Amino acid sequence: MHVAEGFGAVADAFRRNFVDPGEDAAAVTVLHRGTRVVDLWGGTDVVNQRPMPEDALMMVASCSKGVTATVLAMLAERGVLDPEQRVAAYWPEFAAAGKDRVTVAMVASHTAGLPYPPVGTGLRGLDLHRGPGVTAALAAAAPLWEPGTAMAYHPVTYGTLLDEIVRRASGHSISHHVRQLIAEPLGVDLWIGLPEQHIHRVVPGLWHEADPMQPNEEAPAPGSYAALRQQFLRENPPMDPDFDDPVETREHYAAERPGIGAITDARALATMYAALLAPVDGVRLIGEDTRTAATAPHTDHVETLVESGTTGPDIRFGLGYQLASPSMPGFGPASFGHTGAGGRLGIADPDYEVALAYLCSRMRNIGPQGDPRWRTLLDAVKQCLETS
Repeated sequence: MHVAEGFGAVADAFRRNFVDPGEDAAAVTVLHRGTRVVDLWGGTDVVNQRPMPEDALMMVASCSKGVTATVLAMLAERGVLDPEQRVAAYWPEFAAAGKDRVTVAMVASHTAGLPYPPVGTGLRGLDLHRGPGVTAALAAAAPLWEPGTAMAYHPVTYGTLLDEIVRRASGHSISHHVRQLIAEPLGVDLWIGLPEQHIHRVVPGLWHEADPMQPNEEAPAPGSYAALRQQFLRENPPMDPDFDDPVETREHYAAERPGIGAITDARALATMYAALLAPVDGVRLIGEDTRTAATAPHTDHVETLVESGTTGPDIRFGLGYQLASPSMPGFGPASFGHTGAGGRLGIADPDYEVALAYLCSRMRNIGPQGDPRWRTLLDAVKQCLETS
C-alpha cells in the first residue's frame, strides 16, 4: 500500500466505497506528473474465497479499448499506419458491401457501422470475437448505417477490426504491440492474451445486476437499431467464462480480444495513461501532438444510437479513447480514457496532470452519471490536487 503525503483523502474515499455503495475486491492507483501517489487494494475475491492479493490481476472488459487506442496512437506516430487512411488500403477484402470508404478513424471512433458480427454466421463462443472466421465475416458484411454518419458502440468488433488492420499494417497483432510498446518498456503487468502461468492471479468479476451484454425481454420497434442489437446479443457469448470450468476459464483468459480481453492491474493501467501525458521513469509513450490528435472529438457531430450499460448512455469518442461525458465524467473536460463493463475505469487528464485506474470485482451497470465509486475517488483526487 502506498499513499503519498497530501493524498490521504483518496485512501478515505477508497475505504468508503466498500461500505457505500459496496465492493468486493478493488484496487486504485493514481499517478501525478508521472509519479505514483496512490496505490491501494483491498476486499475479498469472492469466487476464490481469498483476500485481494497484492499482485492480483483482473480482466478489465472495455478498458481494453483504451489500451488498443494507445497502440493505435503509437503506431500512427511511428508512421506504421494512418488513422485517416481507408481500411481497404491495408485490408483489401474489407472494401466489400459498400465499405470501401471506411477509414481506420471510423473504426476507432465506433462510426463504421459494424457494431456486431453479422447474424447467422454459424460461429459460436469465442469464435465470434476473434479468429479468421469472424474476421472474414466482418470483411464481407454490409454496414448497418452509412459509415461516418452515426455512432453506436462496437463492444467487441472494435478490437476484432483494429486487430486485423494492425496486423496488415505492421505484421504483428495488437497483443504483440501491447507487450513490446507498452508493458515491457513501462515494466507493468498488462496482457491481451494471458500466459497460463498467471491465471492463478486473476480475481474474477461477479455481476450484481443483469449483464448488459445479454439480451433482455423488451420488444424494441421492429427494424430499429435496438431490435437489431437484441438479435446480435442472442448469438454473443457470455462476457465472462464459467469460473467453475477451468478449461473454459483458461480459454477466455488466453484469447486475444483487444476490445474486451486485457488482463492487468490498476498500477499498469494508470501507469500507461500517465505515460501518455509525461515520462514515467523516463518512458513517454506518445508526444503531445499525437495525444492531441488521438483525443480530438470524432463523434460530437453524428447521431448516437442506443447504447447499453457497458459504457453508459452518453458517450463520446476520439480515436478509440472515450472523452469526458456524463457517463465518464472524469476530472474535467480534457479527461480521456475508457470505462469497462461492471465499473472499471482508466483515465488521464492533461489539465490536472493526473492518471487514475480503478478496478473492481463487484460489477454494476454504468449509469448516466457514471459509477458512484468513480465519483468518490475522482472528487478526492481533485481535492488533493487543488489543495496541495
